[in-house]
Amino acid sequence: MRKQDIIKKTLLVSAVLCGLWLQGCSLDNYETPNAALTGRLVDSETNEPVPSQIPNGARIRIYEFYNDAWSSQPYNSWVKQDGSFENKSVFAGKYRITAEGPFAAIDPIETEISGAKTLDISVTPYLRLSISATSGAGGEINVSTKVSRSAAAPKIRTISFVASKTAYVDRNVFVKKVDIDVNGVDDAEVVSKTYSATLTGLTPGKTYWVRVGALANNSGSYYNYSQIVELTLP
Repeated sequence: MRKQDIIKKTLLVSAVLCGLWLQGCSLDNYETPNAALTGRLVDSETNEPVPSQIPNGARIRIYEFYNDAWSSQPYNSWVKQDGSFENKSVFAGKYRITAEGPFAAIDPIETEISGAKTLDISVTPYLRLSISATSGAGGEINVSTKVSRSAAAPKIRTISFVASKTAYVDRNVFVKKVDIDVNGVDDAEVVSKTYSATLTGLTPGKTYWVRVGALANNSGSYYNYSQIVELTLP
């Protein structure tokens, strides 16, 4: 093959490849999300944020209204430990919003989302838990709680006392945990008592984050939680 033919063939292949590359760039030129949804789950009785865990604690599901129909696939976001949530990957538009977690079912909320949308969602938790935590001798933390329940709450099954070396603490993130099975105890008796546990084998001089969780029977196995207590051992 002559040198001129080789050069022509090389230029032709380069032009084809360049065209394919440019075509690929145009196909990838999609619109990016341009809105965000933030807010809190709020207790309908106390007006306080509803404590949760992340992930698998409670989730916000938003369905977009698109082509004159509601989408079947939602945008999901987990509720954080402090009861707040955020989803920054949302396109401006009309949405139907609902929440799933350890609380009575809520009616969907329809709203427009554009820019930075803030929305507090009122829910009725199945359970509410107090917490008291004090340091004991030799690397111990004594924790106690009282549980109250809403009228819609299913049977209370478990009360869990947990401690972690970080501010992230729940039934999955802990260094020490004590579970109390109350599945066989009538709920009226459970809410009438104070439950306590001693978390042992901790390191003196170290800081721990302590929390109480409780499970009322539900299909998602979602736990209700107390607030978090930060405690440094002597």
